[in-house]
Amino acid sequence: MVRSLRLRVKQALREETSVPVTEEEIARVAYELFERRGQTHGNDQQDWFEAERVLRTRRRKGNGR
Repeated sequence: MVRSLRLRVKQALREETSVPVTEEEIARVAYELFERRGQTHGNDQQDWFEAERVLRTRRRKGNGR
């Protein structure tokens, strides 16, 4: 069980690093999330991480930007 978990973690890390995104792209998407939320402050880190996830998912699916 531990071995299969390690393999899944390694796979996930490979996938995350194989889809490069720029800080500029992340900032743009994070700002869009901030605006959609009504520009309420206090969620900047959450928006940043969500923006990274969104961009990587788009790239993996071949949607580019």
